[in-house]
Parts: sequence; structure tokens; C-alpha cells
Amino acid sequence: MKPFRELSRRGRLFRLRKLANQSLKSYGLMDAHLNFIQYSQNIIYRVDCPGGIPMGGIADCFVPNRFVLRILASSDADMIASELAWLAALSTEGGLPVPAPVPNTDGELVIKIKTDGIPAGRMVSLMHWLDGRRLHARFKPKHFTALGQTVARLHAFSYGWQPPAGFDRPHWDWDSQLGGSMFRHPMADVVATIPEKFQQPFHTISSEGRDAMERLGKGPDAYGLIHADLYPENILFKDNRALPIDFEDCGYGYWMWDIAVALCEWAWGPEWEIIRDAFWDGYSSIRTLPDTQWSLLDLFIAIQFATMVLWSSALLINDPKRIGEYEPWRNKVGNQLLGYFKL
Repeated sequence: MKPFRELSRRGRLFRLRKLANQSLKSYGLMDAHLNFIQYSQNIIYRVDCPGGIPMGGIADCFVPNRFVLRILASSDADMIASELAWLAALSTEGGLPVPAPVPNTDGELVIKIKTDGIPAGRMVSLMHWLDGRRLHARFKPKHFTALGQTVARLHAFSYGWQPPAGFDRPHWDWDSQLGGSMFRHPMADVVATIPEKFQQPFHTISSEGRDAMERLGKGPDAYGLIHADLYPENILFKDNRALPIDFEDCGYGYWMWDIAVALCEWAWGPEWEIIRDAFWDGYSSIRTLPDTQWSLLDLFIAIQFATMVLWSSALLINDPKRIGEYEPWRNKVGNQLLGYFKL
């Protein structure tokens, strides 16, 4: 049998669908129907089934008898299980509208499935399907207020939650964001590939970001478990509620960085002050942050842009064949970074 890595995209998806069907048996969903959604790092399917599984968490935010099946790129079972443990707690203990994980018939939240076509196996998880929709370009101030409320509730829950023994999620601090601690290649080699017009702005923000993070420290007033990827495509809306999805990057980081990611797509544009203030109205109605932190919003947005300039450069080194994807992304976030210096 041909090795998986040598298969075409179509050939890989054929084997992955077999693995997905096999995994459904572990959840007692033999009669379910799979609908392919996405193939990037993870492979995502929508699962529709006639009988379904009893819903936990906030049942009214889920579509009955519909689920998300993920075939995960990561093989780190502990890291995946920790993501799912936090999602379960956010849903059942915190009452937040998040994609609550579904255990298999043995009570496991993450399982490893092997098939003849993928003998090494892949990690799989199943979650309830949230009932909401993406807004794309139709955001209004009320949506940012709702988003602020949801992010604040998530932060407030994290602040008081005690993770179980063995809980393991990454730290999104200066070392990992701007220091290159997660890269395969030396940091100097990655930075050298950044286009010249972004070089000095990157170094300036990296230095200012490190100073700001050192001043904030890592106490619970400034730092805790965050979503870490609250871009517009990862937020659904329903009945004036914001529903975050895709917690794959969740980890420990600064509350302000989580907020900066959520708002950076609109930063410093013509409606920026309205958007920023609408978000703060929602966030501050649930919990507050000291002015010394909120005043760093513009800097943390610039930190996010600088981080993406760096990471896109690292990805280009790792996989130069995807230059058509990574280079436009780097140019976009690089130009957004330059906007900080025009304030």
C-alpha cells in the first residue's frame, strides 16, 4: 500500500474518510452521515445523525443531532485532552456557548483510531455543533459589544478555574510569540528573511512588547488561559450572543493579547474608535481591566501583527511551496504593522 505522505490530496481524503467513519463507531454513531468541511492542519467533518447524543452544557446553543468531527494533525494526546477539558468546563461549569466535547462510549474525550490505510493512527475528537453563523463584513457595534461580553466571561471563568492534574497547554508569551522559541530554525535566520521595510518596525515592536510583558508579569490579573485565535472566522453569532469556536490554539497568555487578536482586523480604520468602545462596553459590563492594561491595546495589536510577520516568515522557510499563501499574508500583516507608527 502506498505511504500516506505520497498520496495526492484526493487519495489522502479517501483514506481519512475511512478513518472518520471508523471513529464514529466509538461514539455509537454507526448510522451518522459525514459531510466534509475542511482539510488544512486538521480535517473537519460535519456529522449528522438520526438519534444523536444527549446534550450537555447550554443545550440551546447547539444544533440537535449535529456534531463536529476533527481528525487532528497533532499526536499529543495530553495537549488535545487539555483543550477538551477546558472546553467541557467552559460549557458545563461556566455556561459559555462553546463547542462542548462529546465523550465516546468509554467516556474518553480524545481517541486514537487506526486503519489499514493509516496504520500509525490519528487522534480524533467530537464536539457539539454550535447554532450560529459567521457575519463576514456585516459587523455592527452591537456585535462587538456581544463579543466583548463573551470574551470577558471566558476570561472571568479562566481567572477562577483550577485546571485538573496533568493539564498542558502552550504559553503564548514573548518567547513564543516574538522570540522564536517554537521554531525549527534559528531566530536570526528567520528574522533575516523578513522584508526590509518590515525589519525595523518588527524589532521596535518586539522590544516594546518584551518591556510591556515584563512590566505586566504573569500574575492572574494580567495572564491566564485564553482562546488565542479570536479572529472573525472563529466567532459565530446568534440572538445577540457571540459564540467562539476553534480553540485549538488555546493556552496561557495575556488578557490584552486575546482582546488584541479579537479586534486587530479593524484596528486604526475609520470606525476604529466606535468598534473599540463597543467591545469595551461589553467587556467591562462583565469584568474590568486596569487602565494600565487597557491602555496597551494598540501596542498589543501591533505585537500581534509583528508576531504574524515573524511566523509567516518561519512558515515560508518550512514550506516554500506555499509561497502563494504565506507571502501575501506576510505583506498584509506587515502593512498593518506599519499602521501603528502612523498613530
